[in-house]
Amino acid sequence: MNTEAQIIASSAPLVKSETAKKHPRIVREPLNSQDITVPLKALGRHIAKCQRKRQSVRVPAMRSSELGQVLRTLELKRAYA
Repeated sequence: MNTEAQIIASSAPLVKSETAKKHPRIVREPLNSQDITVPLKALGRHIAKCQRKRQSVRVPAMRSSELGQVLRTLELKRAYA
């Protein structure tokens, strides 16, 4: 029985630790309440109402711009609630 030991080493570029690059954050102006569409305002009010009642809410799939409008509606509702 012949047993030979081999050392397997990976190359330096694979092991070299680099700091992760951060993505630049784009700072945008806050939405005005007049710029939010009516259906998305209604969804935001519905989410706020269900949260007060501690009920679950089904949030449909939407684009990021629509999600931003719903989140802005929730911010505005919290200010007046």
